Amino acid sequence: MATEEYSVQTLSVLRSDPLKTVLTKKSIGEFHIAKLFKDNKAPVTSLDYDPTGTRCITTSADESLRIYTCVQGTRDRVSYSKKYGCSLAQFTKQPGCVAYASTKINDIVRYLSYETNQFIRYFVGHSGRVTSLQRSPDGGSTIMSAALDGTVRIWDLGSADPAATVNPVLSANSDNRSVNELGIAASYDPSASVIAVALASSEIQLFDVREMKRGPFKTAPLAPEMSHMATGNVPASVVAGVKFIPPFGDHILVAMADGSSRIVDAFSLECRLSLALATTNRNTHEPGVQNEGGPPALERMQQGYFGQRVTITPDGTTVLAGCDNGSVTFWDIPTTRDVEAKSSALPLRPVGVWDGAHEDGGAIGVCAFNPHLMECFTGSSSLALWSVT
Repeated sequence: MATEEYSVQTLSVLRSDPLKTVLTKKSIGEFHIAKLFKDNKAPVTSLDYDPTGTRCITTSADESLRIYTCVQGTRDRVSYSKKYGCSLAQFTKQPGCVAYASTKINDIVRYLSYETNQFIRYFVGHSGRVTSLQRSPDGGSTIMSAALDGTVRIWDLGSADPAATVNPVLSANSDNRSVNELGIAASYDPSASVIAVALASSEIQLFDVREMKRGPFKTAPLAPEMSHMATGNVPASVVAGVKFIPPFGDHILVAMADGSSRIVDAFSLECRLSLALATTNRNTHEPGVQNEGGPPALERMQQGYFGQRVTITPDGTTVLAGCDNGSVTFWDIPTTRDVEAKSSALPLRPVGVWDGAHEDGGAIGVCAFNPHLMECFTGSSSLALWSVT
């Protein structure tokens, strides 16, 4: 590739370490499945990397938590949560420990030492299914959760009591339907000083972590094409997850349950870009879910895999999303200036697809790019490690 095709930052990396593989538009298109793990008996439901990117943990509908090494690409260990189920597992600041959400019997967030396979603490408080769970990205000793009881909570790992609890309220111009019908998702910004909450598929709200009880310091309606109000009483789609776009967090990605996504300015909360549907042969409702009147938020959020099927590269220039046919679609994201110049009315088209579908032929419900290494994991009933090497 000609020198002028590389950015100044990329050239700096190559000069300091000529053997290093650099993430570029060309290299993104060269990913392939390097390893395929067939350990699960049911679909993978979440994946998280440890703070160094050297390990990842998955949860599955078979109620297992599995840890893999990212450098060697090997299995490490497995634990089971048969009684309570498991989802949204997160590594914590404490080495050898993870937190995860229960999926049955109760809505407790469980803090587990996977080295001893013993619970350290239970975070009790939610009375609805946990839909978001995230460790503090600044390396602190807290985790944040959001649930269908309509609350967002911050937990200090050293205490069973929440450090902060907020119950976001829709503004007066929104309807009265609850998050149980229309969903809730939340995310830390990269500095862990702000939490974004997508509420009832109607609004996005920003909270100062230090002053949660004061309520949101910024509120805006979701773009009309995203909101349930776009089609009257039946939600056009329910929010599945929200993520700040790295490395600076100046934009927010809002993933919807129908497979579409929007990029929102993190300061004005205006929709800047919409991404065309990531699905190819998607069945709008899972078997057994009724169409009339729209299923409740939990079922719709599960259809959207709680936003787990969408990921962003560490430099914030590419969004990738798992598809129902086992492939991965990706989009080039314009620079901040170009984003502001574009119209959100026209969907941004994908620029490429990773083929090499999982052998089980299932939909990819989890897609997670490693924040430190040039690799990406995707999960259906199997788990695939994608790499350029």
